[in-house]
Formats: sequence, C-alpha cells, structure tokens
Amino acid sequence: MTASDVPPDAAARAAPAAASLPPLLTGRRRTMVALLVCAGLGQAALAGVTALSMPRLLQATPADRWFWVGVLLLAALCMSGVRVAEWILAEKLGQDYVHQLRRGLLAAALAEGRGPSLGTTIARATNDLAAVRNWIAWGIAPLAGAVPLVAGVLVVLALVHPVLAGAVAVPIVLLVVVFGLLARTAYLRARSVRAARGRLAAQVSDTVAAGTVIRAAGGVRRELGRIAQRSADVRATAVRRAHVAGYLRGAAVGAAAIATLGVVVAGAWTGLEHAVVATTITIVGVLTTPIHDLGRIVEYRQSFLAARRILAPALVTSTPDGRQARTQAPRQGDPGPSGVHVHDLWLDGNRVPGLVAAPGARVVLRSENPEWVDAVIGLLAGTTTAGGRARGWVRVSGQDLGSLAPEERRRYVGFAARGAALERGTIARAVRYRHPASTEPVDRELAAVGLAERVRNLPKGERTTLRRGGEPLSPAERARLQLARACYRRPPLLVLDRIEEQLGAGGADLLRGVLADYPGVVVLATDAAEDIAGEPEVWDLTAAAGERARATSAGFGRDRHRTEGVR
Repeated sequence: MTASDVPPDAAARAAPAAASLPPLLTGRRRTMVALLVCAGLGQAALAGVTALSMPRLLQATPADRWFWVGVLLLAALCMSGVRVAEWILAEKLGQDYVHQLRRGLLAAALAEGRGPSLGTTIARATNDLAAVRNWIAWGIAPLAGAVPLVAGVLVVLALVHPVLAGAVAVPIVLLVVVFGLLARTAYLRARSVRAARGRLAAQVSDTVAAGTVIRAAGGVRRELGRIAQRSADVRATAVRRAHVAGYLRGAAVGAAAIATLGVVVAGAWTGLEHAVVATTITIVGVLTTPIHDLGRIVEYRQSFLAARRILAPALVTSTPDGRQARTQAPRQGDPGPSGVHVHDLWLDGNRVPGLVAAPGARVVLRSENPEWVDAVIGLLAGTTTAGGRARGWVRVSGQDLGSLAPEERRRYVGFAARGAALERGTIARAVRYRHPASTEPVDRELAAVGLAERVRNLPKGERTTLRRGGEPLSPAERARLQLARACYRRPPLLVLDRIEEQLGAGGADLLRGVLADYPGVVVLATDAAEDIAGEPEVWDLTAAAGERARATSAGFGRDRHRTEGVR
C-alpha cells in the first residue's frame, strides 16, 4: 500500500483525550468569582466589627449605648446586603456557565449523525445542566465566599481567645471528615438517579412519538405500564439518594449547633466574661448559614460529577475535528454551475471510486452495501461528523467543502432527504434557510414543487409558523418544502436521498420536472432513478478486488443548455 492509499483519517483514530467540561474561570466569570471571594472577606470583616462592638455596647454608658447599637445595626444591614449581592452573583455565575454548556450540548446534538434519542437530549439539557448550575451557583459560589469567611471568623475568635477558635474549628473539621466518608456514596446514588431519569425520558419520548401505532395495536395500557416501571425506578433511586443527602445536611446542622454549644462550654470552663461569650455566640451565628450550606454543597458536587460524566463526552462532539482550518469562500453572489470532484474516497477503510461530474450531470449512487450509499450521501450533504464511515475530499465549484465553514458550505450544496423533520419557523424561512439573509420571494420555488396554492390558502400564507416537525403541512407537503429549500437559488450540487418516496401522488413526475432544467450536478440515492432522471449515470461504490479504484465520470457528453439561467 502506497502513501496515497492510506486513509486520510488514519492518524485521527488515536484515543481521544480525557473529556472534560470547558473551564469555569474565563472572561467575566473570573471577575464574578473574585467578587464572591471579596463578599466572604467582607462578611468576615463585618464579623470583626461585631466582635469589637458587642462588648462596648454591653459596657457602654447610657449616653454611648445608642451609638454602639447603631454600629451593630449597620453591620447587620451590611451583612444582609452582602448576602443579597452574593446570591445574585452566584446565580449569574451559574447561568453564564450553563448557557455556554447548553449551546455546546445542542451543537453536539445537531452535529451527530446518529445522536442520542430525543428524550436523552432533553434530559441532558435539563437535568444534567441543572446539576451543573446547582454546583456552580450553590456549590462553588458559596465556597468562594465561605472559605474566606470561616477563615476570617476563626482569626477573629483566636484574637478574642484561642480556646474559642478551637471550639468552633473542631466541629468544622469533623464535618469535613464526615463529608469525605459520604462523598463516594453520594456520587453513586446521584449516578443511579441520573441513569434512571435518562431511561424514563427516552421511554416517554419514544412512546409519544409512536403514539399512533400504539393506539392502533391496542398497546396503550402496556406502554403506560412500562413508563410506570421506569417512573418507579426513578422514585426508588431518588429516595435512596435522599438518605445520603439527609445525612449530609443533618451533619451540617449538627456541626453548627455543636460549634455554638462548644463556645458556651469553652467560655464556662475558661471563666471568660459573659460579654465575651455573648460576643462569640453572635460571631458564630454568622457562620451558621455557610455551615448549613456545606451539606448541600457536597450533594451538589456529587450530582455535578455524575452529570459531568455524561456531558463531557457529549460536548466533545461539538468541537471541530481540526483536520483543516475553516476558511471563508470569496463572496461573489451565488456560485454558478460548475463541476463536482470527489477523490480519495474511503468507506470503512476501503478505497472506493470517486466522482468527476460536469454541470448538468445526473448521478445515481449504487453499492452492494446500502450503508455505504448513506455514508456517501452524508459526506456530500455535510450531515455526518468527523468520525463518520466515509472519508474523502469533495470539491464543488473549485471549493473544498471540508474546509468551508457551514455558513459558506450551504451555498454550494442543497440537500433533501426522506423522513427529515423541519425546524420551527415560518414557511418562507424554511425555503430560504440556506440563505438566511436573502429577501428574494419564494413563490417560484413553492410553485415548482406544487405548494403555491396550498400555502396561499393558509391563514398567514408563507408566514405560517411550522411546528412539531412541519405541522400544519402533511408529510408529503413537508417533503416538497424540503425539495424547494434544496433547490433555492440553484446550488451547484444537489443531493437527494430518496425524497421521491415522500412527495405523495405524482411525486416522481414532479421531481422529474424539477430536475429537467436544473443546471447543477444532481446526486441521487434512489431505487427509481429512471423515473426521476431519465438515463442517469451510475456511481458504483464497489471496486473490483485487486483493482485500483477509478473515478466515475459523469455528464461530460450532455447538452450544456442546463447551465443557462442560473442566478
């Protein structure tokens, strides 16, 4: 095997690096975390003000008493204001990070050729991202403020009396030990809950999607029973997780109570003045809320780790494969009719014939392996990811499609496939989807696919919003709308994947009429090629054993009248 016979993706098959989530401390989030640390230090400073003011209030003369009362009230109000700011900052931090993850997660779901089920994707976008948000907002953010606060309060107590600092530090240390012992169990319980929720979401999604056939087969009660079993699994795993969460939160409440009791006992044993003990109890009260939060923080942390285990590999899909840097094609209006060249084509590690097609060529894909046809269709249309079965170089109008950004690539390729759903939006938007900035009318495209009258009869015409995959249009009308989108502004390469099977009555005749004067190259995956394209040329993906794969030539003997009239 020569160097040219090596699959272009051979070097890319190395084991991927350990998946991880994007870094938290970037951009403005660094400032948010810094402000949270400052909030903790500010609360510690206010605790110090309380420690200085309380004894003076208790020993003040009537003339000075109101002054110290005012100081303590002001410190309390400032403490409240800091907590409000801390709460808002924590929510901003969590939402900002989750917004980034949500975008990446949906990009990954759209990028995958065979992505997870709808239910799993929804579960990731809700449950798993909620776990991340809880950890960032109510885990990391409170820790960023609690650590300097606890450290500052312990310093203040040590200045008052070292024994008091020890009485507070010991319960906190014991609490950390308990958390360490329960953390692994909390993680396993969180994983079990997430797995059960994912199975339930997938079951519900698949059941709702198959509702028509389930009703027809009398299986409603049976499917409800399966969903009930999945729901019972979620309930059982959630209750088991609650046991661990209860221990964590109970330990935190107990530690706060023991710290307060320890201060009283230490003060009594060391003979401290009542004013000092009262001051210490007031300061320890500042720590009560952060200590209570620690119980939830551990729970949030373990739920986050379980969610990260699912999200991190999914987010890797949304990153570019890095094979080539994305470039921008020069904008000179729509690309005119030009040839298509597919070379260095590999399928499952086998080199297969490529394609050299002139404008106006009609090419039908053939292979003994139907999955190879699907893989090449995905390569041409750009619907497969970097890890797909097909590898090769595709050049259209002189542009390497693999090196173009998706926003540029769509100008060169139109694609319509059987069974594909339509995104939410207006009918006009659906037709112009490959050219979102275009304001040209879509009447001609709708008329070409037999939808002009149907759309005019809708209450809002072409401004009608499509929902749930294309409603209110019928399945046949949705397929015709896809064909109109694929042909909009005549891209030089048109890829059709068995779309004629869903065009409804007269669909083959309609498609033949659309393709009759189409100026670009048309590649079809179909079992009715002669009915659609007359005498198409065959692109056979099966190379003879031991024979060097030669490219298929198509369209060079055809009449070039099809290249006229392109906008």
